[in-house]
Amino acid sequence: MIRLIKWLIWIWIICVIVFYVNYKDFLYTPIKEAKTISVQAWDNIVSALTRELNYNELFLKIYLQLNPEKKIHIQVWEFRILQWDTISSIIETMKHGAITTDIKLTLLEWWNIFDIDEYLAKNKLIESSEFIQEAKNVEKYQKNYPFLEKALSLEWFLYPDTYFVNPNDFSIEKLNTLLLNNFKQKIYTPLLSPLSSENIHELIILASIVEKEERNIAEKPTVAGILLKRYQNNWFIGADITACYAYELNSEECRKNLSKYIADKNEYNTRTMVWLPKTPINNPNIESIKASLNPKHTQYWYYLHDIQTWQIYYAKTNEEHVRNKRLYIK
Repeated sequence: MIRLIKWLIWIWIICVIVFYVNYKDFLYTPIKEAKTISVQAWDNIVSALTRELNYNELFLKIYLQLNPEKKIHIQVWEFRILQWDTISSIIETMKHGAITTDIKLTLLEWWNIFDIDEYLAKNKLIESSEFIQEAKNVEKYQKNYPFLEKALSLEWFLYPDTYFVNPNDFSIEKLNTLLLNNFKQKIYTPLLSPLSSENIHELIILASIVEKEERNIAEKPTVAGILLKRYQNNWFIGADITACYAYELNSEECRKNLSKYIADKNEYNTRTMVWLPKTPINNPNIESIKASLNPKHTQYWYYLHDIQTWQIYYAKTNEEHVRNKRLYIK
């Protein structure tokens, strides 16, 4: 009996030690990277931090019991948590509202300026069409960004990424500067700086078509090679997705109405004109840029996708292409 009690005491001591070590880790281990956490209307501080940062619920409750001054009523908002913040500083941020004025904006790859305009308007940062008009005012930015020399708008030079902005101090010009600096750092300097402004402009236009035409990263260089070969041989590039850009439609509106515009003649529709569109048509990702920089040269002139699986099928001749249409487009 005594031996059993000793064993129980030792087990209890070990459990206390393990608990204490884990609790200390909870107190002093910082988060590894900055992030934004969202607080919902029904949240308290325990539910918010458990969900957003994967904190241990029991440790949180113990911490708040031992530190009653940390028991706060948190507001519904997004809080910017910085790298190396610990539980104490995180709660102080949520308590005092530090950096709570920042909101997160995520600009998606393949969006065009009309998507971005709609997104900013929905976030009540601008009035509808304000961003579109500013994006066309490219002369304002050309002095500081030489890669814009041949650009007719800021389409795609506004790098798709996640950004944090202060709605109380927001302006489209500030946002565009933030996006252009990101483009310069991540795309222009490492990839495009040896090219002339004219070549950059053509490359970005081609990449924007590749972005919409092919989802599979492995196939993008082949598609880029086909489109480039058509362009260099004075063919119609023939990319459906270019048909409706002239009508300033966002991506979803273009998808729904594509058949309506497919035969229209305008400066963007590569089914009815030879050459590249007048400007890029969306925000291609870095893989589409790389594919357009290093296109894969093949014997193919045609491609199509199975609309069910998105599997791509190539053809060397129009006869092969017609056969693929019969087999894979149903």
